[in-house]
Amino acid sequence: MKHTRIIALSLTASLAGLIAACSEPEAPAMASPSAVDTMAEQVAEQESATDPQAMAEAAVAAEIALGSAVKRLCSSVLVGGRTVDHVMANELNSPALSDADFNFDDDIVSGAMAVNGGTMTVRALYRDQIGCTLLKNASPISLRAQFDPELYPQKPDVADQPWPIGNQVTLPEEVPGFDMTAVRAAVDQAFEDMEPDQNIDTRAVLVIHDGKIIAEQYAEPFTADMPQLGWSMTKTVTAALTGILAADGLLHVDAPANVPEWRNDGDERRSITMEQLLHMTSGMQYSEVYTSGSMSDVILMLYTTGDTAAFTIDKPLAHEPGSTFYYNSGTSNIIARIQRQLFTNYQDYFNFPQERLFSKLGMTSAVIEPDASGTFVGSSYMYATPRDWAKFGLLYMQDGLWNGERILPEGWVDYSLTPAPAAERGQYGVQMWLNAGAPDDPDSRPLSNLPANMYYLSGFEGQNILMFPDQDLIVMRMGVTTRGPRPVWTLAESVLAAMDAQ
Repeated sequence: MKHTRIIALSLTASLAGLIAACSEPEAPAMASPSAVDTMAEQVAEQESATDPQAMAEAAVAAEIALGSAVKRLCSSVLVGGRTVDHVMANELNSPALSDADFNFDDDIVSGAMAVNGGTMTVRALYRDQIGCTLLKNASPISLRAQFDPELYPQKPDVADQPWPIGNQVTLPEEVPGFDMTAVRAAVDQAFEDMEPDQNIDTRAVLVIHDGKIIAEQYAEPFTADMPQLGWSMTKTVTAALTGILAADGLLHVDAPANVPEWRNDGDERRSITMEQLLHMTSGMQYSEVYTSGSMSDVILMLYTTGDTAAFTIDKPLAHEPGSTFYYNSGTSNIIARIQRQLFTNYQDYFNFPQERLFSKLGMTSAVIEPDASGTFVGSSYMYATPRDWAKFGLLYMQDGLWNGERILPEGWVDYSLTPAPAAERGQYGVQMWLNAGAPDDPDSRPLSNLPANMYYLSGFEGQNILMFPDQDLIVMRMGVTTRGPRPVWTLAESVLAAMDAQ
């Protein structure tokens, strides 16, 4: 196989310094490597074809493969602080990209590959504090004009304070109520394949009890200071921001969603409420499918359009709103656009999560990336260090309170943990996964070996933050697992057993 070429790594001093310094019973959020490989086969088979439909399909397949690669390379390096070589060797080693060229040029990352007898190029723009955006129907000049990083809120200086207020962690040798030898063994096991040749690629594990980190481990080259992509864990952050805006009186969850495209007389979508979007019960036609070679709505949304909300807004109804639970990443981006419409300019909108949420929690690493329309990709694109992600989980464990201050409105956490009426197994609340089971059959819960009142954030490739309120326990795992079982479930069972053993 021909190796992917990396050319013209001519970064500015600031970006080069950044790199050197840091030298689902749930639905996922990106095409798997096998899906990209199948798309590559489609490209190879159709590249020499003259049939217009075959050529169009080949172009879309290439756009998805190249777009996902450019976006991941840009964010992993310039937001996550990883090296180009590590990203290429671990996430972008697919045959689909064997003939692609990637280029870093100042704040632009581009990728090019041959398709249909020509060359396709996809680019992403990096902006300090808000990360990488695929340049779809937008120019770098127009996107730079949206946002001035010099006007971004100053982040709190909490690095030297103990976690969770700051970032200092001293792991205990012993913890009352725990067999710590068993806990450490469980953490070690989470980095090992659960079945032959799984390549589990766990990158971070944290165990938090009583508001303190009691176990923590990283796989090289990852460290506690490197932001990692949460994928669909971002949805819960989008929901938290909704709660803050609701407390400000700027939106109402029980009112029809503020979507101008749905306001025409006779449009059945005009009755869709914000709550139904939050519950994934909008009834909209949408395909959240990740089978090999899929070009489902979620994949097309992320990699072929510059306006992720508009892509979904255009979908017709498939069910009566509120009647059916169907996981739909597009609705999270509609929520994000509804939030954006409440601000008079992009700068204030981009500043809002830092001002009202991240700075309050001392989350100095958090970055939510927008699409080319200027709307946060609220379904999928937040980066933060594992410790900062864990702070967000702890906020929910503390009923939205932080260091004596109410961050989320009173009652918002309880509301978030109440199963959507259409979620038949009690598996989903407000952009949050639950384990409640059916109202008349709690034993039907999705994860029968774990407590019914457990709730959790979940993202593609095995990003998980599990909250156990009765045990005052959080179990967290991040990594890139593309096949086989997720390690977090076994990890959680083992940690709970280590408590029961005492």
